[in-house]
Amino acid sequence: MTIWVGRYAMVAGEVREHGPWLVDRIRTRDEESVRVLVLAEPVDERSAEFCVEVAEAVAALFGRESLSITGGLLRALEQAHANLAEWNRRSLREHRVAVGVTCVAIRDGTATVAQVGPALAYSLGREGLRRLATAGSRASRPLGGDDPIEPHFTSVPLRDRQLLLLSSRVEREVAPAAIGTALSAGPERALPELFLRTRRVSDMSAVLVAELDLEEEGPPPAALIPVDEGVEGRRVAITAPPGDELARRRLPPRRRVAVGLPTVRRAPRTVGRRSPAERRPPWGRVGMIAGPLVALVALVALAWLVLPGLLREDRAAELNAALTQGAGYLSTANATTDPAQRRAAASSALASAERARAIAPDDGRVADLTAQARALLDVLDAVVEVRDLRGVIMFSGTITAPLRPATVTAGGGWLWLLDGEKGRVFRIATSGGDPVEVYRAGEQYGGVAARDVTAIAWEQATRRLLLLDVGRTLFSIDPAGAARPRAIPLRGAPELRTASAMVAYVGNLYILDPGAGEVWRYLPAGEGFDSERAGLLGGIDLAQATHLAVDGELYLLDAGALRRFRQGREEGKLLAGIDRPVEAPVGLVEDTARGLLYIADRARQRIVVGDRTGPFLRQFRHPSFFDLKGLALAPDGATVYVLTGDGISAFNPLP
Repeated sequence: MTIWVGRYAMVAGEVREHGPWLVDRIRTRDEESVRVLVLAEPVDERSAEFCVEVAEAVAALFGRESLSITGGLLRALEQAHANLAEWNRRSLREHRVAVGVTCVAIRDGTATVAQVGPALAYSLGREGLRRLATAGSRASRPLGGDDPIEPHFTSVPLRDRQLLLLSSRVEREVAPAAIGTALSAGPERALPELFLRTRRVSDMSAVLVAELDLEEEGPPPAALIPVDEGVEGRRVAITAPPGDELARRRLPPRRRVAVGLPTVRRAPRTVGRRSPAERRPPWGRVGMIAGPLVALVALVALAWLVLPGLLREDRAAELNAALTQGAGYLSTANATTDPAQRRAAASSALASAERARAIAPDDGRVADLTAQARALLDVLDAVVEVRDLRGVIMFSGTITAPLRPATVTAGGGWLWLLDGEKGRVFRIATSGGDPVEVYRAGEQYGGVAARDVTAIAWEQATRRLLLLDVGRTLFSIDPAGAARPRAIPLRGAPELRTASAMVAYVGNLYILDPGAGEVWRYLPAGEGFDSERAGLLGGIDLAQATHLAVDGELYLLDAGALRRFRQGREEGKLLAGIDRPVEAPVGLVEDTARGLLYIADRARQRIVVGDRTGPFLRQFRHPSFFDLKGLALAPDGATVYVLTGDGISAFNPLP
């Protein structure tokens, strides 16, 4: 068995065999060879040009290390991180860069995968499809950042398994189930199948690692993938293993080349004398040729009669195996109640159906298995098209520009809109109408200068709106009174490092402080919160936390992952079974009566609903969700208010 590595890349919309973000090296030490693959990925556009240098540096640093594979990868990544961080410290803020890396070190049939920052890989084996990513973990911190990196390591045996390294931006266009379907076609066809799904991604790389039985030495043939199906002749070679039927079908016809025949020097004839061969009767020479020829014809005839049957039997056995395996996956999916396991089993069933389709596309059993797997995945995706969306307010013509909607909250029968452009807060009736400005940065309220607001929250216990500005002054607005801001006490406010979110729950005030790695709790005291604050998490890594919800337990949106904490201890993973992870969260609210959490995912243009105990439940979609900014929830949980760049709309989320 031989470890085979195939790859292709999209560079500025064009397909290439080799991309600039991938480095492939061999480390030889003490007669032991380790193959290392380094796939870099930029965090933003300005970081793209540094990817090739970072990948080269990681590979070179690993090659110089004499440590174990895991230790060598860790040391190489830490050194590359230190070098890039030092470069950033010497650069202007707008010139700083950050890079994610996926490293694979291959030795003795086992791949050791190290991931840090934006990174993505898939493993497909008998146990099904497995997704390897850093989102939601400490490993998501990229190279070049201010914080130390903590790479995530995974060991992947390559026996009967495929390992796919992939740029994470691919998942914006292709769902994990479709990637699994491409891998299920087998190592010989996986990359061509994947290309058909990713050819619209402008910049990405795909690297497939598999263990194959290569009988002949030498490089494997190339699968020719058409760049433009409508233009003849535009093709690119992508490394593929031997026996690739797709490659053989797409290879261009061989050119005929004229080859000069060598001159044959004949021995001079002797007049009057003949050689023994010439003296032999002509039918003797014919007999010498006819015997082998008859045997060859018989062999060909036997092959003609027998081989098709053997091939049909082999393909039938392969078809039955794929169908049986798919049916087994479906049984597993229907037997478990764990949503993540159900999704993995259903995706594996669909992959088996696609493998069977490649053998017998017209077989009714294949269509039935495909329909069952897709139906189960549709149920698990739980997409709900919003049909009762109603407009509450359109900003154009009602609020003086410039306006940058930052967030919205509901309380007291009103909606409260924060404008991040001019530091304004507006009160808006839930039934619509003209908004009323209740706060503006730069104004004086009770002799206290108001500044830009960083967080707002509705306090149901006292029925007032709380606003915390960048100067750490806490203001209160009572809509039943004068509706003018009033500064109230918040003990130790200047000591807060960062206040990115604020929630009031049963009279207490909770402030998310990512800089300190804490959620601070204040008990009510007097007119405000002149009480000692208590840290609830003990100073953990919350560098990318942006939103907070509280119902006795704490829920944090941290780099797209929804994390739950109970009495300071992190509980199990939430949103289990979701089709694609939340990518760019811009809002988090909770229906505490029903235990439902709502998340606005700007990147995927949806509102995700999860159960507070863990499972993903459903996702709401509507064409107007393309520019999500935030969301709010009515106290009774019967109305979701959706904030976009154009206005606020509402719908009923309850079945």
